[in-house]
Amino acid sequence: MEKQYTLYATDFDNTLVPLGEQGPHKDVEQAIKNLRKQGVTFAICTGRALSALRANPCLKGKVKYDYAVCNNGAHVVDAKGQTIYKMPLTAEEMYVLVDFCEDYDYPLQFAFSDGYYSYVGYDLVKDLFDQLEKAGTGLSIVDGEDQDRHLEEMPATAFAMLPPDGKKRFEEKYGYLGLEFMPVTGVYPLNEWCCYDIMHKGVDKSEGLKGLCEALKIPMEQVVATGDGHNDIGMIRAAGLGCAMGNASPEVKAAADRVLPDVRAEGVAPLLQELWSCTKE
Repeated sequence: MEKQYTLYATDFDNTLVPLGEQGPHKDVEQAIKNLRKQGVTFAICTGRALSALRANPCLKGKVKYDYAVCNNGAHVVDAKGQTIYKMPLTAEEMYVLVDFCEDYDYPLQFAFSDGYYSYVGYDLVKDLFDQLEKAGTGLSIVDGEDQDRHLEEMPATAFAMLPPDGKKRFEEKYGYLGLEFMPVTGVYPLNEWCCYDIMHKGVDKSEGLKGLCEALKIPMEQVVATGDGHNDIGMIRAAGLGCAMGNASPEVKAAADRVLPDVRAEGVAPLLQELWSCTKE
């Protein structure tokens, strides 16, 4: 008997939509509409905060999702923005990151529910986000160097720009925290820095997706996941069917059951058409 898949989970940037473009391939857009009409649950799984996901142009009427696994799995919400699952940084983790980055003047920002706030090195991070905004990513940042936004809520994740030995230096002093450092490559155009999304211990997209599936009572065996980046490997391995994009790195492809076309070609459309009989218009 052919396996039944009831939830489709996909990375956003360079999987569903080419980075900087206004929307997905037309066949991809139509395939998503069709699978949702068939009752398949559609979840976007992204490193973006919810505010940055919603700011992307293609989600303003073109693509509708049922759930979003944001902040690399630290925050899961429904289509209305109501929290389903959350695993934010602790106060100790946040303060340690601030102290470390202030000591060495490393740029640091935190992702809160309403946006990204720069706590250290705002000017450098602002220049970076301005470059990304020119590409139409929907990403923006707030000057949070007053360092008081966390008094309202704890951040879901952090983003730090470190020199090549920065992560090692942090772990030598604060390794007991077990923070997850997820390398960010191919997005941030600064060669002299190593960029990381930083999460609470054990947090990644697979854990966020599992939290969502537990809430919906959907077995992971019934999940199809697609992605292209290092932060997608966990959910690709955890899903019943895990697929890597043609533009993914060799490491991501090695973790996948199947390799799909490049995001700038057919992308995920052939897979969705095959699994859920989604036809082209």
